[in-house]
Order: sequence, then structure tokens, then C-alpha cells
Amino acid sequence: MRQSPYFDHPIVDAYTYQQAARAVAAGMGHPDKIFWQPPGYPYFLGFLYGAAGSVDFLLPRIVQSALGAFSSVLTAWIGARFFGRTAGLVAGLAVALYGTLIYFDGELLAVSLTVALQLGSVALAILARGTNRRAAFWAGAGFLAGLASITTATSVVFVVALAIGARRLAPWCLLGAALAVAPVTIRNAALGHEWIPISWNGGVNFYIGNNPHYDDVVAIRPDRQWRDLTAEPERHGIWTKAGASNYFVRKVTAWVRQDPAAFLELQVRKIRLLLGGDEIFRNQAIYPSRSDSPVLWALLWKAPGIAFPWGVLVPVAWIGLAVGWKRAPLLGWILALYALANVAFFIAARYRVPMVPYFAMFGAEGVRWFVRDAKRVTRAVAAGGAIAAFAICNLGQGAMPSRMNPDAELTLAGFLHQEGRLDEARRHYLISLEGRPNDPETWADLAALYGDLGQYAEAEGAFDRALRLDARNGEALLGLAMLRERERRIGDAVLLYDRAAASDPTYGWAARRAAALRRHYGIADSGSSWRGNPAAERPPSRP
Repeated sequence: MRQSPYFDHPIVDAYTYQQAARAVAAGMGHPDKIFWQPPGYPYFLGFLYGAAGSVDFLLPRIVQSALGAFSSVLTAWIGARFFGRTAGLVAGLAVALYGTLIYFDGELLAVSLTVALQLGSVALAILARGTNRRAAFWAGAGFLAGLASITTATSVVFVVALAIGARRLAPWCLLGAALAVAPVTIRNAALGHEWIPISWNGGVNFYIGNNPHYDDVVAIRPDRQWRDLTAEPERHGIWTKAGASNYFVRKVTAWVRQDPAAFLELQVRKIRLLLGGDEIFRNQAIYPSRSDSPVLWALLWKAPGIAFPWGVLVPVAWIGLAVGWKRAPLLGWILALYALANVAFFIAARYRVPMVPYFAMFGAEGVRWFVRDAKRVTRAVAAGGAIAAFAICNLGQGAMPSRMNPDAELTLAGFLHQEGRLDEARRHYLISLEGRPNDPETWADLAALYGDLGQYAEAEGAFDRALRLDARNGEALLGLAMLRERERRIGDAVLLYDRAAASDPTYGWAARRAAALRRHYGIADSGSSWRGNPAAERPPSRP
């Protein structure tokens, strides 16, 4: 994967994680006073950076590959304890060869760590049943599930499932989980002065997955639209993080009361997305990575009528669930609760892939039962059910994209631009525009690059295109103002600086620049509408 330009250019969530990890490794601690995202993975990544003595993009992937291998072994062991040695071995091999898990082993995201911690908690729960120190093992299982929860918040359902399995020893399981989560809660209270158990992004993520415009909201990029969304509570006078999270929860409940039919329809649709074989990406398209890896080329793909591997695993697992639920109720509870947790928010490959080991165990048991134990009638019924599940999981899943999504291309182009790799950046800007030709942000960034190249006519054309698409695009207004100032068209430059300052309260620099030009050239004040904070000035880094 090292040949991919994304290998050393993590984007969006991966970038946020590695920036926080840099701070942790440098001894400055996590930059959030109250954690926006669960902090487990940034601290894990920070520990690796600290051990390496530098930011190393290869080391975490090697460690995560080892975690993936360990998860395969744990799957085999757990499967053998519930369904026998052969079924366990088949399940472990299925996880070892599962393309999507391998893909996430190579991404700077929390998936590999989460899956290993989750499986570790289940393994300790199994060991608790055969020892005289049952309370200690149940506490250990809860502790690992708690660590998984501060890595990926939906892992909280593992705590619930384990507590159900522990029965009268459930308090020990809950105590272990509390001990894992408590340092995060205490830090949030000590530095941010709010009692937030793990992170405060739960409310906005709940809203993203439950609103009348699901497709549009779930596709929002971390740009002005995202900033406007997350700043919405402040515009309503809510300044606390807990209050902001609760604000979005209230928006969802208000919509449910207003249109319960639409809400239920969306939940059914999300169930369909959860079962569908398409690997829905969150920040970066998954399938194009096949071109950089022969392993992924073989183990992760779609063709008309089949989406491999999810579209094959899940239909087989349904048979195992039907015949093996009573033999492995803990695994059944985990799958049911984790599926509900996914549907409660929004569907993406990296959030559902932790279900794979448990589907693999049930799938292996289903194959064993079908071959060895099924009677003629039950075998026919099972085959019919598997065919129906196969149709649900595979039909209508769309074509397999061969090119990266425009958002990722835009983000990569921005990094290359900042690094001075201008020709490469231009190529990725143009690729992004091929996928989304009417995106004003991309046109503004491309215009800035043209300015860096000294191609001012092309820069002006691209800025104009951005402003035709979005007359309030601050980057385009600011860039065009700087071009007008360079051309000595000072009056036009002042007006554009005013518009840029009015478009974004963080553009205090633009307001001050307009004021300076007025003073120097004796231009009358036009009554700028900028109402930002003068202390929050952001001078441009380009063009």
C-alpha cells in the first residue's frame, strides 16, 4: 500500500487521529479539553509514535496487522469453544482472509484495535465460566469492553451483552467497564468542566443518521457546511458540549414526533444498507485501494449480482444464527445489539465490520450443520432462506468504483499543495472536479494553486467559477481580492475583502486588510458588515 499517495497523507478522521497522536507523543496531551471523538485510538497511536521516536506511518500499520492476525486467532478459539474445533478453524480463516478487515488494518483508524479489544473481552468472558476466579475474569472482560468503548463508542453494547451473560456477576463486569471509562470521564470533567462519559460527538452523529435529509447530511464534508452544522447549537445560545450533543438529540426526537412514518421508513432503509454487501465509505472510498494491493484485489470486490465478502458471509451466517443461537447466546446478543447500534446512527463499512468475526463463527456453524446434520426438509428450508438473504445482500448494490471519491481527492490535493508539490496537486484537484464539477471549494483551491504557479488569468477564471457557484465562498472572495490588489485595482480589492470578512467570522484578517487599504488610499468606508472577533484573525496561506 506504500505506493498509494494516501499512505502518508491520512485524511479527515485519520488526520484528526494522527494530529492528536502527535501531541500525545510530544508530551502535550490530547488537544481536546473535552473529547470530541473517543480518545482510545489517538492515545494508542501516540504511544506508538512515542516508542518510535517520530511520526511513523508504517509502524501503526504493522502493529494493526498483528492485531488483525491476533483477532483471527481469537475468532478461531472462541468459535471452537462454542461450535467445535473445525467450525472455529473455518471462522478464524474467514476472518484472516476477510478483505475489509485487511483494508482497515492498513488505515489509521480505530477498527483493528476495536475488534481486538472486543474479541478479547469475549474470550475473557468464556474463560470466566471455567474458573474459580469468575468475578475477576468477568471484571477483566468488562474492562476490555470498556477500553473498546473509549476507542469506538458503539462498543458499549459489548458491556451490555457481557453483563447479560454474566448474570449475577454482572456488577463485576460493569465495574471493570467503569474502571476503563472513568479516566476519560474524569479528564473531561477536570479540563472541560463537564461530566461527559466518553465524547460529545454522539448527539451530532445521532442526528446525521436520523433526519429527513439523510443522504445529504451523511455526505457533508468537513467544510463550511460541517462547521455550520456543528455551530448550530451556539446560534441557539447553547455553549456547553453536553448541551450541544443534547441539542441534536432533541432535533431527532422532534422529527420523530412530527413524522414517525418517515423515521420508521429510514430505519428500514438503514437495515437494508447494513445487510447490503456494498462497503459504504465514510471519508475515503474503499474499493479504489484494490489498485494498490494485490491482496485487496483478490479479497475485496463487487461484480453484478455479488458483493464479496460481506454479501457471501452474511447469508451463510443466517443459517448458523438460526441453528446455533441457543449454543452461543452471548454471540447472538452481541450481533443483535451491535446491529441495532449501527442502525441507530448511520451505516458505514468501518462501523459494521466489527460484526464480521461473529458472523464468521455463526457462518462456519451453519455450513457444518448444513453438511452434516440437516435433514432433507430443513436443508431445503435453509437453502431457501440463504438464497433470499443472498438476494437482499447482493442485488442492487451498484457498480464497484475504480476511482477515489472527489472529497478524498480534494483533501489529498490540499496536502500536496501545502507541501509545494504543485503539479501533483493540480492533477488531483482536476480529478476531484471530474467527479464533482460544481463544487465551489474545489474551484477556489484550484484557483489558489494557479496563483502559486503564477498563472493569474487561470486563477481569476477559477475564482470567478467558484463565486458563480457560491457567492459567499470566503476563500474565493479572499483570493480574488488579493489578485485585484496585485493588479492595483484597490477599490475592487477593498470591496472583495469586505465580502470575504462578512462571509466568515474568522476572517478578521480580511476586515483589517480592507481597513488598511482604505486608510492608505483614502477610500471611504463602505460600512463593512463583518461582525467577527478581531482576535480570531486568519491570514491566508495562499495564493
